[in-house]
Amino acid sequence: MKGLANDPGTKVKCTYLEIPEVPQTFDVILCKPVWMWGAEMGVNSHGVAIGNEAVFTRGRNPEEPALTGMDLLRLALQRSTSARGAVDCITGLLTTYGQGGNCGFSHPFYYNNSFLIADRKETWVLETVGRDWAVKKFVTSTAISNALTLRSDWDEVSPGLRDLHDLAGQKSDPIVTRFSQAVLRRDRVMEGLIRITPGVSIKQAFDLLRSHHGSASLPRDSLTANTVCMHAGFGPIRIDQTTGSFVVDFHEDQMVVWITGTSAPCLSVFHPVLLNGFRNDTRISTEEDWRENETLHRNAIFCSDDRIQIFQSERDVLENDFIADMTNASSMKGRMDIVELCQRRRQELLTRWGERFSSEKKVKGHFFYRRAWRTFNKEANFQNDL
Repeated sequence: MKGLANDPGTKVKCTYLEIPEVPQTFDVILCKPVWMWGAEMGVNSHGVAIGNEAVFTRGRNPEEPALTGMDLLRLALQRSTSARGAVDCITGLLTTYGQGGNCGFSHPFYYNNSFLIADRKETWVLETVGRDWAVKKFVTSTAISNALTLRSDWDEVSPGLRDLHDLAGQKSDPIVTRFSQAVLRRDRVMEGLIRITPGVSIKQAFDLLRSHHGSASLPRDSLTANTVCMHAGFGPIRIDQTTGSFVVDFHEDQMVVWITGTSAPCLSVFHPVLLNGFRNDTRISTEEDWRENETLHRNAIFCSDDRIQIFQSERDVLENDFIADMTNASSMKGRMDIVELCQRRRQELLTRWGERFSSEKKVKGHFFYRRAWRTFNKEANFQNDL
């Protein structure tokens, strides 16, 4: 989305609230649900990147319509020139308008929010409870998940939390946090970051987002397995699915954004996007694009692991080509041409393998997993034969 110069008195309609707009907004790339104004992840033309996670806290979650966590993320990206500025933007909006409202699609869903905020120079974790917040600056790698992580080690805190000696321990909902396996997922990402730092490569970032916690197989039959690369399954705990993946390469002279635009990163292709490669507001991934790859995904999860691994090996070779081409490009024009070529090659791979997975003999068994996905397919109008 392109930035805009706004007239005095202009207002912006967020998911539930209409608030005053700032004089100038900045160009952004957003990864967002179709039903909400805000976004889960994004980056702006000043090199500020933000990711958002729901966190579950003791007491009543904020149901009164206000700014959603995703609204706060989008507003901060459109208004901030640095990570520190984004922290100040979000905390200021929280103080003024609060957070809350239904953030669910198929069912009501209320929660507080945490944010991972970074630019080329620094990284911040901002965690919120209602209008209150705590923030910590990190000099090493860090990660967030669906749980509060800050204890008493914050750098700044709002008055409402100042007297706590353990934010995560005293404010987290222990039941939801435990069954969501949020702490385990964050720990797995942190273990991966520690192994590969300093200097996380683009491909290593992809691999972290595709983690099934050491397993080469998909977590089909487990009733509780919520891995980093999250797959929906049977039962009340496994109702969620990774819906998009996003990596920002803060290159010295040209920031490159890598996105899937599709669910399940283990069955998706990361492709490059340049923020200054758009003249107007543009949909990078349309519903048609998503449905085509989602058909591949919903067929592939019932194919043999051997067949899936053949696809993944071919996909990895393609992504390595993309990374090498973008790294070696010597001009903006060259990078833009490569972006278009990568998109075509990605689509060729997904179309070819979509046809293969559709015609492939499906594995037997997995009764409850199959039952769950029959329901998911019916709800989303997919005709996959399971």
